[in-house]
Amino acid sequence: MATANQDISSAASLSDETDIKTDFLAEFDLTPESDRWPLVRQWMKQTPLPFYTELRAKRPVLVTPECTLVTRFDDVTEILKQSTVFTVDLYKPKMGNYLMTEDDTHMHNTEKEIMLSLLTREDLPRIRNFVAEAGNNILEDAAGKIELINQYGRMIPALMVQNIFGLDGIKPEKLIEWSYWNQYDAFRNQHFHEAADSETVHNKTKQANRMLGIYVAYLLLGKWWHMFRGKPKKDTVTRMLQEYYPKKAKFNILRQGINAGGLLVGAVETTSEAVAHIFSQLIERPEMLAKAIELSQQDETEAFDKVCWEALRFRPIAPYIFRKATIDYTLGRGTEQATTIAQGSSVLNVIASAMFDPAAFEAPEQFNPERAYGQSFHFGFGSHECMGKTIGMVMIPEMVRQVLRRPGLKAVSPMEYLGKPFPEQYCFSWDR
Repeated sequence: MATANQDISSAASLSDETDIKTDFLAEFDLTPESDRWPLVRQWMKQTPLPFYTELRAKRPVLVTPECTLVTRFDDVTEILKQSTVFTVDLYKPKMGNYLMTEDDTHMHNTEKEIMLSLLTREDLPRIRNFVAEAGNNILEDAAGKIELINQYGRMIPALMVQNIFGLDGIKPEKLIEWSYWNQYDAFRNQHFHEAADSETVHNKTKQANRMLGIYVAYLLLGKWWHMFRGKPKKDTVTRMLQEYYPKKAKFNILRQGINAGGLLVGAVETTSEAVAHIFSQLIERPEMLAKAIELSQQDETEAFDKVCWEALRFRPIAPYIFRKATIDYTLGRGTEQATTIAQGSSVLNVIASAMFDPAAFEAPEQFNPERAYGQSFHFGFGSHECMGKTIGMVMIPEMVRQVLRRPGLKAVSPMEYLGKPFPEQYCFSWDR
Protein backbone atom coordinates (compact mmCIF):
# COMPACT_ATOMS: atom_id res chain seq x y z
CA MET A 1 0.00 0.00 0.00
CA ALA A 2 1.00 3.60 -0.40
CA THR A 3 2.86 5.21 2.42
CA ALA A 4 2.29 8.80 3.54
CA ASN A 5 2.43 11.29 0.63
CA GLN A 6 3.34 8.52 -1.79
CA ASP A 7 2.13 9.05 -5.36
CA ILE A 8 -0.56 6.52 -6.18
CA SER A 9 1.11 5.68 -9.47
CA SER A 10 4.35 4.56 -7.84
CA ALA A 11 3.15 2.66 -4.80
CA ALA A 12 5.35 -0.23 -3.71
CA SER A 13 3.97 -3.72 -4.16
CA LEU A 14 3.09 -5.82 -1.16
CA SER A 15 2.94 -8.93 -3.29
CA ASP A 16 6.75 -9.32 -3.32
CA GLU A 17 6.94 -12.09 -0.75
CA THR A 18 10.33 -13.36 0.34
CA ASP A 19 11.16 -16.03 2.90
CA ILE A 20 7.53 -17.18 2.86
CA LYS A 21 6.74 -20.07 5.13
CA THR A 22 6.02 -23.32 3.24
CA ASP A 23 5.44 -25.80 6.07
CA PHE A 24 2.22 -24.53 7.60
CA LEU A 25 0.70 -27.98 8.11
CA ALA A 26 3.76 -29.32 9.89
CA GLU A 27 3.50 -26.52 12.44
CA PHE A 28 -0.27 -26.91 12.63
CA ASP A 29 0.02 -30.61 13.49
CA LEU A 30 2.54 -29.90 16.25
CA THR A 31 0.40 -27.15 17.79
CA PRO A 32 -1.89 -27.96 20.75
CA GLU A 33 -5.53 -28.15 19.64
CA SER A 34 -6.56 -25.12 21.68
CA ASP A 35 -4.04 -22.96 19.80
CA ARG A 36 -4.69 -24.23 16.28
CA TRP A 37 -7.49 -21.92 15.21
CA PRO A 38 -5.73 -18.74 16.43
CA LEU A 39 -2.65 -19.88 14.49
CA VAL A 40 -4.67 -20.53 11.33
CA ARG A 41 -6.42 -17.18 11.69
CA GLN A 42 -3.01 -15.52 11.88
CA TRP A 43 -1.85 -17.19 8.66
CA MET A 44 -5.08 -16.21 6.91
CA LYS A 45 -4.29 -12.58 7.73
CA GLN A 46 -0.54 -12.47 7.21
CA THR A 47 0.30 -15.03 4.48
CA PRO A 48 -3.01 -16.10 2.96
CA LEU A 49 -2.01 -17.14 -0.55
CA PRO A 50 0.98 -19.37 0.40
CA PHE A 51 -1.11 -20.91 3.18
CA TYR A 52 -4.04 -21.64 0.88
CA THR A 53 -1.71 -23.03 -1.79
CA GLU A 54 -0.36 -25.59 0.67
CA LEU A 55 -3.83 -26.49 1.88
CA ARG A 56 -5.20 -27.05 -1.61
CA ALA A 57 -2.25 -29.31 -2.42
CA LYS A 58 -1.96 -31.29 0.80
CA ARG A 59 -5.06 -30.88 2.98
CA PRO A 60 -7.86 -29.11 1.12
CA VAL A 61 -10.27 -29.61 4.01
CA LEU A 62 -8.65 -28.46 7.24
CA VAL A 63 -10.43 -29.32 10.47
CA THR A 64 -9.76 -27.08 13.49
CA PRO A 65 -11.45 -27.09 16.91
CA GLU A 66 -13.49 -23.98 16.00
CA CYS A 67 -14.34 -24.56 12.35
CA THR A 68 -13.46 -26.40 9.16
CA LEU A 69 -11.77 -24.68 6.19
CA VAL A 70 -12.62 -25.75 2.64
CA THR A 71 -10.15 -24.41 0.09
CA ARG A 72 -10.63 -25.98 -3.36
CA PHE A 73 -12.94 -24.43 -5.94
CA ASP A 74 -14.90 -27.61 -6.64
CA ASP A 75 -15.41 -28.35 -2.96
CA VAL A 76 -16.55 -24.80 -2.20
CA THR A 77 -19.11 -24.86 -4.99
CA GLU A 78 -20.24 -28.36 -3.97
CA ILE A 79 -21.03 -27.07 -0.51
CA LEU A 80 -22.66 -23.80 -1.55
CA LYS A 81 -24.98 -25.63 -3.96
CA GLN A 82 -26.44 -27.69 -1.11
CA SER A 83 -28.32 -25.18 1.00
CA THR A 84 -30.20 -27.75 3.08
CA VAL A 85 -27.04 -29.71 3.92
CA PHE A 86 -24.85 -26.67 4.60
CA THR A 87 -27.21 -24.05 5.97
CA VAL A 88 -27.18 -20.42 7.02
CA ASP A 89 -28.29 -21.33 10.55
CA LEU A 90 -25.46 -19.20 11.98
CA TYR A 91 -27.30 -16.13 10.63
CA LYS A 92 -30.48 -16.81 12.62
CA PRO A 93 -29.45 -15.39 16.02
CA LYS A 94 -28.12 -12.29 14.27
CA MET A 95 -30.71 -11.50 11.60
CA GLY A 96 -34.03 -12.60 13.07
CA ASN A 97 -36.68 -13.63 10.56
CA TYR A 98 -35.21 -12.04 7.45
CA LEU A 99 -35.27 -14.23 4.33
CA MET A 100 -31.48 -14.73 4.42
CA THR A 101 -31.80 -16.83 7.59
CA GLU A 102 -33.65 -19.61 5.76
CA ASP A 103 -32.64 -22.21 3.16
CA ASP A 104 -34.95 -23.36 0.39
CA THR A 105 -38.13 -22.54 2.33
CA HIS A 106 -41.32 -20.93 1.08
CA MET A 107 -40.45 -17.62 2.71
CA HIS A 108 -36.89 -17.51 1.39
CA ASN A 109 -37.73 -18.49 -2.16
CA THR A 110 -40.89 -16.38 -2.46
CA GLU A 111 -39.53 -13.20 -0.92
CA LYS A 112 -36.25 -13.40 -2.77
CA GLU A 113 -38.08 -13.71 -6.08
CA ILE A 114 -40.29 -10.75 -5.18
CA MET A 115 -37.34 -8.55 -4.22
CA LEU A 116 -35.38 -9.56 -7.31
CA SER A 117 -38.36 -8.57 -9.44
CA LEU A 118 -38.34 -5.13 -7.81
CA LEU A 119 -34.59 -4.60 -8.32
CA THR A 120 -34.93 -4.45 -12.07
CA ARG A 121 -32.12 -4.30 -14.60
CA GLU A 122 -33.90 -1.36 -16.19
CA ASP A 123 -32.78 0.71 -13.20
CA LEU A 124 -29.06 0.02 -13.75
CA PRO A 125 -28.26 2.94 -16.09
CA ARG A 126 -30.07 5.29 -13.69
CA ILE A 127 -28.14 3.86 -10.75
CA ARG A 128 -24.78 4.17 -12.49
CA ASN A 129 -25.56 7.76 -13.48
CA PHE A 130 -26.63 8.55 -9.92
CA VAL A 131 -23.44 7.06 -8.47
CA ALA A 132 -21.29 8.96 -10.97
CA GLU A 133 -22.98 12.26 -10.17
CA ALA A 134 -22.98 11.72 -6.41
CA GLY A 135 -19.35 10.62 -6.45
CA ASN A 136 -18.27 13.56 -8.56
CA ASN A 137 -20.15 15.99 -6.28
CA ILE A 138 -18.52 14.60 -3.13
CA LEU A 139 -15.07 14.70 -4.70
CA GLU A 140 -15.56 18.25 -5.99
CA ASP A 141 -16.71 19.43 -2.56
CA ALA A 142 -13.73 17.67 -0.93
CA ALA A 143 -11.43 20.22 -2.60
CA GLY A 144 -8.51 17.90 -3.27
CA LYS A 145 -8.43 15.74 -0.15
CA ILE A 146 -10.72 13.00 1.15
CA GLU A 147 -10.91 10.19 3.67
CA LEU A 148 -12.22 7.53 1.32
CA ILE A 149 -14.11 5.23 3.71
CA ASN A 150 -16.43 7.51 5.65
CA GLN A 151 -16.74 10.49 3.33
CA TYR A 152 -17.11 8.44 0.17
CA GLY A 153 -17.21 4.63 0.43
CA ARG A 154 -20.06 4.53 2.94
CA MET A 155 -21.76 7.76 1.92
CA ILE A 156 -22.49 7.00 -1.74
CA PRO A 157 -24.31 3.68 -1.16
CA ALA A 158 -26.27 5.34 1.66
CA LEU A 159 -27.30 8.11 -0.75
CA MET A 160 -28.21 5.47 -3.33
CA VAL A 161 -30.37 3.68 -0.75
CA GLN A 162 -32.16 6.95 -0.09
CA ASN A 163 -32.63 8.12 -3.68
CA ILE A 164 -33.09 4.85 -5.58
CA PHE A 165 -34.44 2.41 -3.01
CA GLY A 166 -36.48 5.12 -1.29
CA LEU A 167 -35.28 4.94 2.33
CA ASP A 168 -35.47 8.70 2.51
CA GLY A 169 -36.41 11.36 5.07
CA ILE A 170 -33.46 10.65 7.36
CA LYS A 171 -29.80 11.58 7.55
CA PRO A 172 -27.58 9.14 5.63
CA GLU A 173 -25.32 8.85 8.67
CA LYS A 174 -28.10 7.01 10.49
CA LEU A 175 -28.52 4.54 7.65
CA ILE A 176 -24.76 3.96 7.66
CA GLU A 177 -24.81 3.30 11.42
CA TRP A 178 -27.66 0.78 11.23
CA SER A 179 -26.10 -1.04 8.29
CA TYR A 180 -22.72 -1.15 10.03
CA TRP A 181 -23.92 -2.90 13.18
CA ASN A 182 -25.99 -5.43 11.26
CA GLN A 183 -23.08 -6.35 9.00
CA TYR A 184 -20.69 -6.48 11.96
CA ASP A 185 -22.91 -8.76 14.03
CA ALA A 186 -24.00 -11.18 11.31
CA PHE A 187 -20.78 -11.59 9.37
CA ARG A 188 -17.89 -10.58 11.67
CA ASN A 189 -19.22 -11.55 15.11
CA GLN A 190 -19.47 -15.36 14.99
CA HIS A 191 -17.77 -17.71 17.43
CA PHE A 192 -14.78 -18.20 15.10
CA HIS A 193 -14.08 -14.47 14.85
CA GLU A 194 -11.89 -12.35 17.10
CA ALA A 195 -14.71 -10.68 19.01
CA ALA A 196 -13.81 -9.87 22.59
CA ASP A 197 -16.81 -7.51 22.71
CA SER A 198 -19.23 -9.95 21.06
CA GLU A 199 -22.17 -9.24 23.37
CA THR A 200 -21.69 -5.49 23.05
CA VAL A 201 -21.78 -5.75 19.27
CA HIS A 202 -24.95 -7.85 19.39
CA ASN A 203 -26.63 -5.38 21.74
CA LYS A 204 -25.66 -2.49 19.46
CA THR A 205 -27.30 -4.38 16.60
CA LYS A 206 -30.52 -4.96 18.54
CA GLN A 207 -30.65 -1.27 19.43
CA ALA A 208 -29.99 -0.29 15.81
CA ASN A 209 -32.75 -2.61 14.61
CA ARG A 210 -35.27 -1.17 17.05
CA MET A 211 -34.60 2.27 15.62
CA LEU A 212 -34.59 0.92 12.06
CA GLY A 213 -37.94 -0.75 12.67
CA ILE A 214 -39.52 2.47 13.92
CA TYR A 215 -38.08 4.38 10.99
CA VAL A 216 -39.36 1.85 8.43
CA ALA A 217 -42.85 1.94 9.91
CA TYR A 218 -43.04 5.72 9.46
CA LEU A 219 -41.40 5.41 6.05
CA LEU A 220 -44.11 3.05 4.79
CA LEU A 221 -46.84 5.32 6.14
CA GLY A 222 -45.29 8.23 4.25
CA LYS A 223 -45.07 6.21 1.03
CA TRP A 224 -48.71 5.18 1.39
CA TRP A 225 -49.71 8.83 1.89
CA HIS A 226 -47.98 9.86 -1.32
CA MET A 227 -49.72 7.01 -3.14
CA PHE A 228 -53.12 7.96 -1.66
CA ARG A 229 -52.65 11.52 -2.93
CA GLY A 230 -51.89 10.19 -6.38
CA LYS A 231 -48.27 11.31 -6.21
CA PRO A 232 -46.29 8.10 -5.66
CA LYS A 233 -42.53 8.38 -5.52
CA LYS A 234 -40.43 6.54 -8.08
CA ASP A 235 -38.40 4.27 -5.83
CA THR A 236 -38.11 0.58 -4.94
CA VAL A 237 -40.05 0.76 -1.65
CA THR A 238 -42.98 2.50 -3.36
CA ARG A 239 -42.85 -0.07 -6.15
CA MET A 240 -43.02 -2.80 -3.50
CA LEU A 241 -46.11 -1.23 -1.91
CA GLN A 242 -47.85 -0.78 -5.26
CA GLU A 243 -47.61 -4.41 -6.32
CA TYR A 244 -50.31 -7.04 -5.80
CA TYR A 245 -49.17 -10.26 -4.08
CA PRO A 246 -51.19 -13.50 -3.95
CA LYS A 247 -52.24 -14.64 -0.48
CA LYS A 248 -50.02 -17.69 -0.75
CA ALA A 249 -46.97 -15.42 -0.91
CA LYS A 250 -47.72 -14.22 2.64
CA PHE A 251 -45.92 -10.99 1.76
CA ASN A 252 -47.90 -8.76 4.11
CA ILE A 253 -47.02 -5.29 5.32
CA LEU A 254 -44.79 -6.68 8.10
CA ARG A 255 -42.79 -8.75 5.62
CA GLN A 256 -42.58 -5.76 3.29
CA GLY A 257 -41.16 -3.64 6.10
CA ILE A 258 -38.55 -6.25 6.98
CA ASN A 259 -37.46 -6.46 3.35
CA ALA A 260 -37.34 -2.67 3.05
CA GLY A 261 -34.82 -2.71 5.92
CA GLY A 262 -32.92 -5.48 4.14
CA LEU A 263 -32.36 -3.16 1.18
CA LEU A 264 -30.23 -1.02 3.49
CA VAL A 265 -28.32 -3.67 5.39
CA GLY A 266 -26.84 -5.32 2.32
CA ALA A 267 -25.81 -2.15 0.52
CA VAL A 268 -23.46 0.05 2.53
CA GLU A 269 -20.64 -1.74 4.33
CA THR A 270 -19.99 -4.35 1.65
CA THR A 271 -19.77 -1.66 -1.03
CA SER A 272 -17.39 0.48 1.01
CA GLU A 273 -15.11 -2.47 1.71
CA ALA A 274 -15.09 -3.59 -1.92
CA VAL A 275 -14.08 -0.11 -3.10
CA ALA A 276 -11.29 0.12 -0.53
CA HIS A 277 -9.96 -3.34 -1.37
CA ILE A 278 -9.91 -2.59 -5.09
CA PHE A 279 -7.82 0.51 -4.47
CA SER A 280 -5.45 -1.41 -2.20
CA GLN A 281 -4.78 -3.95 -4.96
CA LEU A 282 -4.40 -1.43 -7.78
CA ILE A 283 -1.92 0.55 -5.71
CA GLU A 284 0.23 -2.58 -5.43
CA ARG A 285 0.37 -2.84 -9.23
CA PRO A 286 1.54 0.42 -10.82
CA GLU A 287 1.15 -0.80 -14.42
CA MET A 288 -2.40 -1.99 -13.85
CA LEU A 289 -3.18 1.17 -11.93
CA ALA A 290 -2.00 3.27 -14.86
CA LYS A 291 -4.23 1.22 -17.17
CA ALA A 292 -7.19 1.70 -14.83
CA ILE A 293 -6.61 5.45 -14.75
CA GLU A 294 -6.52 5.52 -18.54
CA LEU A 295 -9.69 3.44 -18.82
CA SER A 296 -11.47 5.60 -16.23
CA GLN A 297 -11.39 8.54 -18.65
CA GLN A 298 -13.34 6.65 -21.31
CA ASP A 299 -17.12 6.67 -21.67
CA GLU A 300 -17.22 2.91 -22.27
CA THR A 301 -16.92 1.22 -18.86
CA GLU A 302 -16.80 -2.52 -19.56
CA ALA A 303 -13.00 -2.80 -19.72
CA PHE A 304 -12.61 -0.64 -16.62
CA ASP A 305 -15.09 -2.75 -14.65
CA LYS A 306 -13.13 -5.92 -15.47
CA VAL A 307 -10.01 -4.42 -13.88
CA CYS A 308 -11.98 -3.77 -10.69
CA TRP A 309 -13.33 -7.33 -10.44
CA GLU A 310 -9.90 -8.84 -11.01
CA ALA A 311 -8.47 -6.58 -8.29
CA LEU A 312 -11.19 -7.78 -5.92
CA ARG A 313 -10.26 -11.40 -6.66
CA PHE A 314 -6.91 -10.71 -5.02
CA ARG A 315 -8.60 -9.25 -1.94
CA PRO A 316 -12.30 -10.14 -1.74
CA ILE A 317 -14.71 -8.42 0.63
CA ALA A 318 -14.43 -11.39 2.99
CA PRO A 319 -12.06 -14.37 2.64
CA TYR A 320 -14.80 -16.94 3.21
CA ILE A 321 -18.53 -17.66 3.16
CA PHE A 322 -19.59 -19.61 6.24
CA ARG A 323 -22.19 -22.33 6.60
CA LYS A 324 -23.23 -24.95 9.18
CA ALA A 325 -23.26 -28.67 8.41
CA THR A 326 -26.54 -30.44 9.19
CA ILE A 327 -25.18 -33.96 8.63
CA ASP A 328 -21.84 -35.72 8.45
CA TYR A 329 -20.62 -35.04 4.92
CA THR A 330 -17.53 -36.30 3.10
CA LEU A 331 -15.70 -34.16 0.57
CA GLY A 332 -13.27 -35.69 -1.91
CA ARG A 333 -14.95 -39.09 -1.89
CA GLY A 334 -12.82 -41.81 -3.42
CA THR A 335 -9.57 -39.85 -3.10
CA GLU A 336 -6.70 -40.02 -0.63
CA GLN A 337 -7.75 -36.63 0.69
CA ALA A 338 -11.33 -37.56 1.47
CA THR A 339 -12.37 -35.74 4.65
CA THR A 340 -15.60 -35.92 6.61
CA ILE A 341 -17.09 -32.69 7.90
CA ALA A 342 -18.90 -33.50 11.13
CA GLN A 343 -22.53 -32.61 11.69
CA GLY A 344 -22.81 -29.26 13.47
CA SER A 345 -19.47 -27.99 12.18
CA SER A 346 -19.04 -24.37 11.18
CA VAL A 347 -17.65 -24.52 7.64
CA LEU A 348 -15.60 -21.68 6.18
CA ASN A 349 -15.76 -21.89 2.40
CA VAL A 350 -12.55 -20.02 1.66
CA ILE A 351 -13.37 -18.15 -1.54
CA ALA A 352 -10.04 -16.30 -1.28
CA SER A 353 -8.45 -19.71 -1.91
CA ALA A 354 -11.01 -21.05 -4.38
CA MET A 355 -10.45 -18.04 -6.67
CA PHE A 356 -6.75 -19.01 -6.83
CA ASP A 357 -7.32 -22.69 -7.50
CA PRO A 358 -5.49 -23.54 -10.76
CA ALA A 359 -8.12 -26.20 -11.41
CA ALA A 360 -10.62 -23.39 -12.05
CA PHE A 361 -8.46 -20.35 -12.86
CA GLU A 362 -5.68 -20.45 -15.44
CA ALA A 363 -2.45 -18.92 -14.06
CA PRO A 364 -4.34 -17.65 -10.99
CA GLU A 365 -1.35 -15.72 -9.64
CA GLN A 366 -1.45 -13.42 -12.68
CA PHE A 367 -3.55 -10.25 -12.65
CA ASN A 368 -5.71 -10.79 -15.72
CA PRO A 369 -8.77 -8.54 -16.20
CA GLU A 370 -9.93 -10.64 -19.15
CA ARG A 371 -11.00 -13.54 -16.95
CA ALA A 372 -14.61 -14.66 -17.25
CA TYR A 373 -16.52 -13.14 -14.35
CA GLY A 374 -18.78 -16.17 -13.82
CA GLN A 375 -16.38 -18.16 -11.65
CA SER A 376 -15.90 -15.42 -9.09
CA PHE A 377 -17.57 -15.29 -5.68
CA HIS A 378 -17.76 -11.51 -5.22
CA PHE A 379 -21.51 -11.64 -4.55
CA GLY A 380 -21.70 -15.12 -3.07
CA PHE A 381 -22.83 -18.27 -4.82
CA GLY A 382 -25.89 -20.48 -4.97
CA SER A 383 -29.29 -19.78 -3.47
CA HIS A 384 -27.89 -17.08 -1.19
CA GLU A 385 -26.16 -15.09 -3.89
CA CYS A 386 -26.57 -11.38 -3.15
CA MET A 387 -29.90 -9.98 -4.36
CA GLY A 388 -28.22 -6.69 -5.19
CA LYS A 389 -25.56 -8.27 -7.42
CA THR A 390 -26.53 -6.40 -10.58
CA ILE A 391 -26.62 -3.10 -8.67
CA GLY A 392 -23.26 -3.75 -7.03
CA MET A 393 -21.73 -4.57 -10.38
CA VAL A 394 -22.39 -1.04 -11.61
CA MET A 395 -22.10 0.86 -8.32
CA ILE A 396 -18.74 -0.45 -7.08
CA PRO A 397 -16.64 0.10 -10.24
CA GLU A 398 -18.26 3.48 -10.86
CA MET A 399 -17.27 4.62 -7.38
CA VAL A 400 -13.67 3.57 -8.08
CA ARG A 401 -13.78 5.18 -11.51
CA GLN A 402 -14.82 8.59 -10.24
CA VAL A 403 -11.87 8.74 -7.83
CA LEU A 404 -9.35 7.63 -10.45
CA ARG A 405 -10.49 10.44 -12.74
CA ARG A 406 -8.99 13.01 -10.33
CA PRO A 407 -5.73 14.51 -11.70
CA GLY A 408 -2.57 13.83 -9.74
CA LEU A 409 -4.29 11.38 -7.39
CA LYS A 410 -2.17 10.32 -4.40
CA ALA A 411 -2.69 7.97 -1.48
CA VAL A 412 -1.59 9.87 1.61
CA SER A 413 -2.09 6.99 4.04
CA PRO A 414 -2.45 3.21 3.88
CA MET A 415 -5.81 1.55 4.28
CA GLU A 416 -6.41 1.11 8.01
CA TYR A 417 -8.85 -1.10 9.88
CA LEU A 418 -8.14 0.59 13.25
CA GLY A 419 -8.96 -2.61 15.14
CA LYS A 420 -12.39 -2.95 13.49
CA PRO A 421 -13.57 -5.68 11.08
CA PHE A 422 -14.01 -3.25 8.17
CA PRO A 423 -11.72 -0.66 6.60
CA GLU A 424 -12.09 2.55 8.60
CA GLN A 425 -9.57 5.01 7.15
CA TYR A 426 -7.97 5.53 3.74
CA CYS A 427 -6.84 9.03 2.79
CA PHE A 428 -6.29 10.37 -0.73
CA SER A 429 -5.44 13.72 -2.27
CA TRP A 430 -5.30 15.14 -5.80
CA ASP A 431 -4.56 18.31 -7.73
CA ARG A 432 -7.30 20.92 -7.50
